[in-house]
Amino acid sequence: MRQTIVRIAAVLFIPFVTVCTGIRVGAEPLELTRQQKAIEAGGLNAFAAENLPSFTLASLDNSIPVVIKRSTTNRILTVKAVLLGHVSLTPVEKAGLEAVTLRMLTRGSARYPYPEFQRILFEKSSSIGPSYSSFDATSFDLITVDSYFDELFAVFADAFLHPAWNAEEFPRVMNDFKVAKQEAENDPWQRTVRLLHEEFFYGHPYAASWDGAGGSLESITLDDVKSYYERSVSSGRLILVAVGNFEPEKLLKSLNATFGAIPRKPFARPPVPSFAGAVKPDLVVEPFDEAEGTAYVRGDFALPSPDSPEYPAVLVAFSLLDDLLFEIVRTQHGACYSVWSTVHGFTASYGDITVYQTSVPGKVKEYVDEAIAVLLRGQCLSGKVSASAEGKSGIGKEIDVKAQKGVYVPIAEALPFYKRQFITRFYSSQQTNISVASQISSSIVYQGDYRDYLLMMDRIAAVGSEEVVRVARAYLRDNPALWIALGDTHVLKDVKREDFLGFMGK
Repeated sequence: MRQTIVRIAAVLFIPFVTVCTGIRVGAEPLELTRQQKAIEAGGLNAFAAENLPSFTLASLDNSIPVVIKRSTTNRILTVKAVLLGHVSLTPVEKAGLEAVTLRMLTRGSARYPYPEFQRILFEKSSSIGPSYSSFDATSFDLITVDSYFDELFAVFADAFLHPAWNAEEFPRVMNDFKVAKQEAENDPWQRTVRLLHEEFFYGHPYAASWDGAGGSLESITLDDVKSYYERSVSSGRLILVAVGNFEPEKLLKSLNATFGAIPRKPFARPPVPSFAGAVKPDLVVEPFDEAEGTAYVRGDFALPSPDSPEYPAVLVAFSLLDDLLFEIVRTQHGACYSVWSTVHGFTASYGDITVYQTSVPGKVKEYVDEAIAVLLRGQCLSGKVSASAEGKSGIGKEIDVKAQKGVYVPIAEALPFYKRQFITRFYSSQQTNISVASQISSSIVYQGDYRDYLLMMDRIAAVGSEEVVRVARAYLRDNPALWIALGDTHVLKDVKREDFLGFMGK
């Protein structure tokens, strides 16, 4: 039976641009330069100091902000039209409407019928399309080589500004969304996440997920899409981000002639409340015999927002926890195929701990808390390469692994390794111009400054071992979590609700 519960050197500005200080979002302006004092104070890392002069911040005639980052590392140019808000603008009964709307923009425009749209993209090996896998913002993106930019930008702008609303393609677009949702329903892991989120997001704007909620996809019509576009795609929601070897003055002229012609229209984003204080500890048990002898266990819980002073320490703590979970839950206890922890840094941030494919779901909460308890004692796995031979990740003699129960060292000893690891992964994810544009966009939405991601290295470097322990106590031990155990009825029989309601570590 299912237990149902009642849920990132000062910047050099090009002389001709007008500096944009912010746009209205709700009652407060969305900041683009919140970190200006910190940047002007100097003492930044070399990466930040090197990149800051590459930015141009401007405003179109209708006040749409434009951020241009000049990059000469390759010939790819990208422009991202970012729309603020997203799921907070759509009711649950129409969840997925903005994603569908953005997808319809790729089905032809006033000047470029769909076959012509497809032909140009194919012949130029270019991409124009939406990105909507965020609760707080979406975007419509252009990626092309410099030789084709003028031609492709014309297609991109016309698709966004003058969509054809192709009635013949609309059913196909909707079918793609419905098929993806049905496939997710049949996949035990994706089903686990969806069911948990139904409970965790209940009554919150995030309940209106971009991939649909309940039967929302069945209710969306082409008239809904047209109406939503007219109502919500406005200058007040837009930020334009461009990364590549651009001549800023030339690009701004093109942007002003197209996006700058959108009538001025204010935008008020509905509030997005924090999950803090709203999560009640509980467990959802969901039989799903198609899992065939396995189960999937996940817990979600509130975390501080990306602009919180605690956020860098939370990121570091979760990096340490990931290795501990793998070592203890998978290696020592052999309890699952994989296990991980994730920080979801949205406006309303939350974290999760996931145990993927386990045959002992009734025991994994105890093992997870055993890993957390190591952090609470001020310890973690060694960052030394030789640690693997000593028992880390189960490599070495089995008897030694069981005797040592991992190679635990004081957090302060391993922290330099984990900081380098985190920073390497963070900046490795920005190897393409589109990924850099995405990071800039995220910095604006969540940190109020397009340059904020350049400061992440300094923030992570400043985290101390005491902070790691403190946030582990606050968010991993004392923080209420909503759990789900989904799987084969046979393996769920030993799952006890009371085991998931509190901390079981020592």
